[in-house]
Amino acid sequence: MANSFIGKKATPELGEEMLAATGAKTLRWVPPRSAVTMDFRPDRLTVSYDDDYVITQASCT
Repeated sequence: MANSFIGKKATPELGEEMLAATGAKTLRWVPPRSAVTMDFRPDRLTVSYDDDYVITQASCT
């Protein structure tokens, strides 16, 4: 489900749409070249984007 947002522009509005679509409780945006914790949280949607704010990866982890 979250993968259907890959290629779209990362915006706060799209973030809300992604939360609703996936049922996740929290959203974590991951900017380019950022380190993130690897703790597993299935209720969290993690969304990575590139320098142009285009979503490159999205998953509930």
